[in-house]
Amino acid sequence: MRLLGTRPWEDFQKEAILRQVGDVVFLEPGSGGKSLERLVFEADVLFNYGPAQVDPVLLSRSPTLKLVHVTATGVDSFMVPEFQMSPIILTNSRGVHAKVVADHAMALLLALTHALKRASKNQEQKKWERMDICELEGKTAGLLGLGSIGLEIARRCKAFSMKVIGLRREAAPAENVDEVFPTSQLAEVLRRSDFVLCSLPLTAETRHLLTFREFSAMKETAYFINVGRGPVVKEEDLVRALQEGRIRGAGLDVFEVEPLPQESPLWHMENVVITPHIAGVHRENIQKSTDILAENLRRLARGEPLLNVVDKTRGY
Repeated sequence: MRLLGTRPWEDFQKEAILRQVGDVVFLEPGSGGKSLERLVFEADVLFNYGPAQVDPVLLSRSPTLKLVHVTATGVDSFMVPEFQMSPIILTNSRGVHAKVVADHAMALLLALTHALKRASKNQEQKKWERMDICELEGKTAGLLGLGSIGLEIARRCKAFSMKVIGLRREAAPAENVDEVFPTSQLAEVLRRSDFVLCSLPLTAETRHLLTFREFSAMKETAYFINVGRGPVVKEEDLVRALQEGRIRGAGLDVFEVEPLPQESPLWHMENVVITPHIAGVHRENIQKSTDILAENLRRLARGEPLLNVVDKTRGY
């Protein structure tokens, strides 16, 4: 089995894979003097870091490629018709990043509600200024998306004694969520929430799901947190909502365009906390993602069902 990584394999990855399958050839950019794009036409499996590192249209033309495993949860960069219609199986690292991303969502929330951005600036200036903070107990957290990340966020919100409501495709009960609403009731979730925390995947249905109309439906005292995908939000509308005081503030780890352009007004807003898409960045997660790949290679060799298979029609 020929395994191609979009960057050089590390020893711990090779060891994890060889514990599950023995007959393996490890390929990486430069193997045999060949580019990543050329090696795609020789590999059986591609281990892809983050968004698509090779044009998915090119991947779909490979006569050898059977499986693509992605270290991320989001796979929207692979969702082009040619790849979606190909027989290549796509698996992701769903669940691997859930806890650390949920931690990051709460860090953004606490930074906003406890005025940490302003306090940090005051510290640099040796300025003593007391500011109001927002108590979390008894407040309502509205979670957009109740996948593995959303459920971890729910657990953390409950630890802060918050009421938790959530939005998902079907209104089935979820652990640590007091009420679950179908996507058709997005406005109700926004209307009732003191904090809206978004961990939605990017699909045709969720792209620009949140526009000025949705932000205007939120409480003026509400905060918006996004650790899902940037283009779920129409960013210019979020900027307008913040400028006009339709919502109180935002904590953002993801953006429509990344890196966030220098000219974006978001950089200069006092009520916005920005992090550069780092919520899921953790070295241990590469180990966990590699373990999923290794187990799937064992299953693939035996003709068994694979873990974390992406529905290429739905896009997640």
